[in-house]
Amino acid sequence: MNRFTQHLLIPLIAAVLLGVFAGPACATNGMFLTSYGAETGGRGGANLAVADRTLALNFNPAGIAQLQGQHCSLNLAVLAPQLKFENGLNGETDAKDRYFPLPAFAFVRSRPGSRWSWGLGFLAQGGMGATFQNLNTPFGTRDETYSEVRFGTLTPTVAYAINPDMAIGASFNLGYADASFRFFPHTSYFNTQDPANSFFGAAMNKAGGLQTSERVGWWWRANQKLSFGAIYQTETKSKFDSGDMNINFAAHPQLGRKVHYDATMDGFTFAAQAGAGMAYRPTPDWVLAFDVKRYFWDHAINTVTVKGTNPDVQGAPAEVVLPFVFNWKDQWVYALGADWRLTQALTLRAGYNYGENPVPSVTLTPLFPATTEQHLSVGAGWLRGNTTWDFALERAFSKSVTNDNPDPRINPFGPGARVDHAQWTVSFGVSWATDL
Repeated sequence: MNRFTQHLLIPLIAAVLLGVFAGPACATNGMFLTSYGAETGGRGGANLAVADRTLALNFNPAGIAQLQGQHCSLNLAVLAPQLKFENGLNGETDAKDRYFPLPAFAFVRSRPGSRWSWGLGFLAQGGMGATFQNLNTPFGTRDETYSEVRFGTLTPTVAYAINPDMAIGASFNLGYADASFRFFPHTSYFNTQDPANSFFGAAMNKAGGLQTSERVGWWWRANQKLSFGAIYQTETKSKFDSGDMNINFAAHPQLGRKVHYDATMDGFTFAAQAGAGMAYRPTPDWVLAFDVKRYFWDHAINTVTVKGTNPDVQGAPAEVVLPFVFNWKDQWVYALGADWRLTQALTLRAGYNYGENPVPSVTLTPLFPATTEQHLSVGAGWLRGNTTWDFALERAFSKSVTNDNPDPRINPFGPGARVDHAQWTVSFGVSWATDL
């Protein structure tokens, strides 16, 4: 085992362990993070035309063709959402405080003189999560809502340098995602006058499965000051099964208890995306980067159907179907950032990211409030020998959305249901390189 392999083994094990225990994210561009890695996070996620670090394989796979030798990065971000909910039955209610660790690891290798580079990354891609406790329900109870979506990928990547100033690349994203929710799970109400309008609380736990997508990228350095990049990623082929669900039939005159079902979820996936970016270097010490992306949520998330089968109580409904109407919209995302090399060792960064809210107000629920739009970030990098230490801090400013939809099948919380969403993200990373 050579020295680089020894150095690589410890962070790889750490990344895998972090991935096992990683929680969901209240992601900030829909269900995706604004950035991956502290270096990119410091400049607001603008990276398509820069892409010269190992974690760039999750932005523009063509970018790793700029790397020679062996490169490794390890990053940990912690996301802290701040959520508030209010409707006609509840005053302003704060969500339970939750902190979500988001690990990332990448390794890239290219032999001197070779046009080929390859890499492997493990990344927490994003997701959602919110917990509201002690809510008043329309059925005279106090109960909770809870949601959690987790998504991580293993990303083998290859890039080819057409010439010193142009490259193409491709990644295959092999991931796993799961979803859980609780919707007034301790509440059971049987309407004797109109049984069809009864309510039985539900709780689904970890319906999940493999998620796959492909990403292609292009990078071109027009001259020493100006470069461009472009990417396209397919919609994720998603699978959510092998979950379990409890339906609270305690008030049902024949059942009188909770019933366990096997659970699957359909109609919930991660959007395709396309993007282009440019980077301008007015002096050797400055980089100005700008990206624009389009996330195609309109095709990815419409009506999400949770289905329960194989009840464990005789006489219970053989199948339970719970439709959740989302009807998300496509989303434009703009990222603008700058790097300033203050000294040979210290680089300072700042960025702004704006992603349109993809959640229509008429389908908003506190279960999936992925509504934040405006983000500001700052960061710094410190180079010591062949090792770089990076830090970034991002603030997603509060976004308030009110659902005035009177249809209880789509908005069970009633007209005037409001969700406020803001968050902090702090990110730390280390990367290093060696010759082959």
